[in-house]
Amino acid sequence: MRGAVPRAASWGLAALLVAGWQAAGSAVPGARALVSTPVLVARRIVEIAGNGVLWHNLVPTLEETVGGLALGLVVGVAGGVLMARSRFAATVLDPYVVGINGLPRVALGPFFVVWFGIGILSKVMLAVSIVFVVVLFNTREGIASIDADLVDVLRSMRASRWQMLRTVVLPSLVPWLLASIKIGIGLALTGAVVGELVGASAGLGWYITNSLNIIDMTGAVTALLVMGVLAMAMYYAVLIVERRLLAWRGEPGAGH
Repeated sequence: MRGAVPRAASWGLAALLVAGWQAAGSAVPGARALVSTPVLVARRIVEIAGNGVLWHNLVPTLEETVGGLALGLVVGVAGGVLMARSRFAATVLDPYVVGINGLPRVALGPFFVVWFGIGILSKVMLAVSIVFVVVLFNTREGIASIDADLVDVLRSMRASRWQMLRTVVLPSLVPWLLASIKIGIGLALTGAVVGELVGASAGLGWYITNSLNIIDMTGAVTALLVMGVLAMAMYYAVLIVERRLLAWRGEPGAGH
């Protein structure tokens, strides 16, 4: 019952927002031309799903998002481990990581397209540039949060490196990494779409640009809605994995 009430409230809020959107689009002069309506968006989704346009643009964006997230995890974890274990590396790299994190990714989009072309690589690399910083900081903090007393106890028992990794390091890092993935989903999707807005021949970002060029607000809003659904689906997939991996904690999430 405790879980059913919030879920019902969430669905109720969604229904209220959709109803308000439909009412505003129907009653307010000019609103339909600016934000379309849920009915028009639903019709467009059915239309482009039937003729293949939805899948033609959804698949590239999904590939870019997953690719950027995966590579960003690899680079971020490697950098976080290096900076957590080496004071010299942390001192040298910290200013550069902070500087990279402060760069506006929208401004970087054209550079990545010039460097890597209008294909999938430029979008993946742009997503990586956003994701890896979050993963790096979380990995670094996760390693710093490992219980030093527990490590000393295992060392006194002559535990092997594998035993140390399996029983202490990984359990301590998993919540931080899962939190990084949940945050990184939205960041990777942002990088992919920004790259598509700058230069692409397919993708949800391209579909938005193409729709706005012909003043098709229904098409642009439809693409935004699909992006939101995609991000939520990926987030809840990670949440399911998180609940299984962290069942021993007695709670569904790590929340860092």
